Amino acid sequence: MKAAVIGAGIFGCVTAVELARNGFEVDLYERHGDILLGASRANQGRLHHGYHYPRAGVDMRPNARRFADRFPDAIRHSARQYYCVAAERSRLTGPEYLDFCRRTGLPFQRHTPSVVQAESVAECIRVPESYVDIRALRGLLSSQLHRAGVRRHLHTAVQPEELGYDWVVQATYGQPWSQPLRYEVCETALIRLGQHMTKLGFVVMDGPFVSLDPTSGGLHMLYDVAHSVHASNVGVAPEIPGHLVPLIDKGVVFTEHTRLEAMLQTARRFLRGVGMPEYCGSMFTVRAVLPDVDATDERPTLVQRDGRVITVLSGKICSTVQAADEVLAAVREAVPAA
Repeated sequence: MKAAVIGAGIFGCVTAVELARNGFEVDLYERHGDILLGASRANQGRLHHGYHYPRAGVDMRPNARRFADRFPDAIRHSARQYYCVAAERSRLTGPEYLDFCRRTGLPFQRHTPSVVQAESVAECIRVPESYVDIRALRGLLSSQLHRAGVRRHLHTAVQPEELGYDWVVQATYGQPWSQPLRYEVCETALIRLGQHMTKLGFVVMDGPFVSLDPTSGGLHMLYDVAHSVHASNVGVAPEIPGHLVPLIDKGVVFTEHTRLEAMLQTARRFLRGVGMPEYCGSMFTVRAVLPDVDATDERPTLVQRDGRVITVLSGKICSTVQAADEVLAAVREAVPAA
């Protein structure tokens, strides 16, 4: 059988490889000039275990282990990862967060490093999360696509109705989806900090705060829950302000529209190690999430089938392999009745 996968982000590439390994002839279509150049490139790369979403109460470790086993050469274990509960405006308290970790069996060590503004943080824990090196992952997936016989069609934007395949998989990050989504135009800033911060990663939660994630290039990716979101709308497609259109999925750009200073102001409330960093540009992309999930802050990966078209709503990186399994399961369930 012949299958087309639209979208060569992480989810699309892994799904294309799995389909090819299971006997399909697979064509992979991507509007950019290479794989992993859209939202995948702007991803902070944290391999989530579940610490980030205490209100959702989801243990992500099984999927994280599957991803790490599948791509061991793209996993970076050298960073020290911390989660901090803000002393003010947080949706949960320090004791509540520790109780969540204990109830779900998530290992942690209570420790507040010297770069943390202790008076602004109610609790700080070090956790055994790792990072995904997106550049290394691009190389690994490129090799796997080649070995599996997947045909790549770059610089090619297509619609499912244009394609005459037995199956079409849309892995285009919620564009489209069967119900309205919340689309957010997001900025992630790249900054260079001092040596004392090189291998340190922080998430300040659970509210309108920040994350600071180290990259393999010696930089940090700075994301602010409030200021990084330049525009948002609930609907069937993103509404991107005209001045931001040229910035979307263009890699690292320097622009007057950056909100770097506002993001740094928030980060300095919690991290004295931020100081006055070197600004190394920003990456802009469109994120798609479920609307009206503020109570749980869920970021699930969902797979839907409508006839011979299967659509994937991408969640966290750790669920990539599971999503590919669900696509295969949907195909196998439908084939006997075809």
